[in-house]
Amino acid sequence: MSDMTRLRQFVDDGDSESARALALDLLHKSRKREVIEAALRVLETVELGDNARRVLREKITYYMDDPGNDKTLFVREKIARFLTNIGNPNDIDIYRRGVNTYEIQPFLGEVAHNFRAVSLVGLGIANQDEGNLYATKLLSEIDNTSIYNGEPAITAINLLYRQNKILPIYQYLLLGGLDALEVGQNEVVGKALESLGEKFPVELYRPLTELFLPRDRAVVNMGIISHVVEHKVEPLYPAVEEIIKQTRHDDLHHYAVVMLAASRDSDLIARLYALAKISPRHRIENFIEAVELTPGEEKDEILAFLRSRE
Repeated sequence: MSDMTRLRQFVDDGDSESARALALDLLHKSRKREVIEAALRVLETVELGDNARRVLREKITYYMDDPGNDKTLFVREKIARFLTNIGNPNDIDIYRRGVNTYEIQPFLGEVAHNFRAVSLVGLGIANQDEGNLYATKLLSEIDNTSIYNGEPAITAINLLYRQNKILPIYQYLLLGGLDALEVGQNEVVGKALESLGEKFPVELYRPLTELFLPRDRAVVNMGIISHVVEHKVEPLYPAVEEIIKQTRHDDLHHYAVVMLAASRDSDLIARLYALAKISPRHRIENFIEAVELTPGEEKDEILAFLRSRE
């Protein structure tokens, strides 16, 4: 019976201990791509501890030193995730190399976005201050941010937000937000607008709404709505109303009215009801779904009115 057959058998039998041991052994010994990828997929399904680090470090170092054998960065990204989950601070050297990895492939461009993002998480765990510094750096690198998933900028924002490091996020919006929109990084801008925290001054947030709202980018405006509603920024409630009235995006409209309904804020719910009464016909379904989520008896009257117009 071949090693690959044995590996599949261990997985099918639910023998995670044997599957883990064999997968690590294959990862250590093999240079065949199909064997390595199969071993990594099995390791995703089992618990890894410190005793797996030697093999993982050996393998990721091999591909870091010879990146031509891992052109898609599949192997390096997977192993970096494993090491991050194990969480040993002595792997900080791997993460430092990871956040400084940039690779260009023909017809694809820069392809190391996800590897830098995973490495940033590991670096932030191993050394919080250094992780925050690299998060600030990676967030600013608009040209090296993926237009498909916003990485590593999204991970950078999440790391900074968890550490309450708001200044780099605000600076990104001021200096790079519009440039990011120009190249289609709407998700990153929206995440940044959502992640400025409950104590962020409304006097500084209002100009951001004036800058970004007129562009009517759905994901961007979702970030504004999340910030305003979740943190009860009452002076900006009218801005949310304007989004609901003016947006051409049905998914954004749906998100906004549901957020108002779920807010449990009497002012926002009153605004929702008022908007529902003047809803254009093609948006009635969104309002019905939202109003059904609200508490109290008044919603029955609003629902009856909306259904009469369907």
